[in-house]
Amino acid sequence: MAGDWSDLTKRVARGLQEVRKTTGSELIAESQPVALSGRVPAGPVIQLRRRRAQDTHRFVLILPFGEGEVRVELDPQDYAALTREMVRFWNEQGQAASRPPQPLPADGEAQD
Repeated sequence: MAGDWSDLTKRVARGLQEVRKTTGSELIAESQPVALSGRVPAGPVIQLRRRRAQDTHRFVLILPFGEGEVRVELDPQDYAALTREMVRFWNEQGQAASRPPQPLPADGEAQD
């Protein structure tokens, strides 16, 4: 059982390191509130943060996941690549990308 305390201590230490990554940063800017997945109230989905320790900038994507949220940190180059990919997708798909998904017809039903 002594190993359990050691394992717990290591997990807590790892968790604190992860928290420090976000809390050790200063919020520079964030997006306007957006309702993702029908969530109300809406919240910001992108933050620009500056890490004080390394004096670097990071973009944080805040995505809904279940009852909580997932925060994904991207450096400026990765954020720029993601933005380019989103613009490329929008240019290829056009207005069809903004329409809500339609259910597939059930077996035996006629399609229009």
